[in-house]
Amino acid sequence: MTVETFTPEPRITTFDDLARMSEMDGPGTKLLVVLIHVQRLQEKTASGEHADMDDQGTLMPLMVRDFPLTPQTRLKDIVEEADQVSTNWEFLMTAVLPGRNGEPAPEDETEQHLTRMAQTLTTGENLDQFAIFTRDGEPVQLQAMSEQ
Repeated sequence: MTVETFTPEPRITTFDDLARMSEMDGPGTKLLVVLIHVQRLQEKTASGEHADMDDQGTLMPLMVRDFPLTPQTRLKDIVEEADQVSTNWEFLMTAVLPGRNGEPAPEDETEQHLTRMAQTLTTGENLDQFAIFTRDGEPVQLQAMSEQ
């Protein structure tokens, strides 16, 4: 009789889960972050006024930045720094860029990845390759209207 074990992929249920899992990549790992502003679509109400639609809008990158990913990386620190730039954002789109031989990726490579993340957002491409969180660190899934 053969017994196979199945190890499910770890689930990311909070920002802290992402940070913890990413620490396994070793020293030099960077957290890539794009702040997302949602420009809400509006609809006309029965009274003739316009109201924001909660579940539809245009996603716009407000800021791109990398952070060293260490055991001390905390969402509240990233949120505080982001709020110094703008408080008009709703989501953090994140990706992890592992270091090489304990050293962080060069800045030009980091910039290329950040630029690509922002382009992916603005062109409406699939965002499944990124972990996206609310200000409170709860994961969310965003998708283009054509994918809904």
